[in-house]
Amino acid sequence: MKQKNRGGIELLPLKSAKMSETVSEACVMVVDDDAFVREIIRAKLTSKGLDVIEAANGQEALKKAEAEKPKLIVLDIMMPGMNGFDVCERLRANPQTVNVPILFLTSRGDQEDRERAMRLGALDFFMKPFSPQKLSEKVLEIIHNR
Repeated sequence: MKQKNRGGIELLPLKSAKMSETVSEACVMVVDDDAFVREIIRAKLTSKGLDVIEAANGQEALKKAEAEKPKLIVLDIMMPGMNGFDVCERLRANPQTVNVPILFLTSRGDQEDRERAMRLGALDFFMKPFSPQKLSEKVLEIIHNR
């Protein structure tokens, strides 16, 4: 059965995680230009046993994604320089990052942005302000279902 995101868009198959991998071995990258948002997410995810990498902009995110190979990326849309949509497109174009699940987290919430995120292969779309608990639950669900 083919996996679809919340927008009903069919997703590329994801490579399976190693059976011996534990949650603590799973690394999540949080990309947001707001250090406070990154810290909130980091605190919640590390409390759940996840390792967290942070990136403050799109260029940094692309470099770290290729080098660190995160299991999932939480990606803001509105950032200086390169926006989250552009970052997502580049991640999907790179064979090393094409299968990394992406959750968008943004203050932009119009339907067009949501649809674009889903077309780019995002698994979900969280609006700011957001619930750190719900975000962490979704992250864990995705990592465990890989």
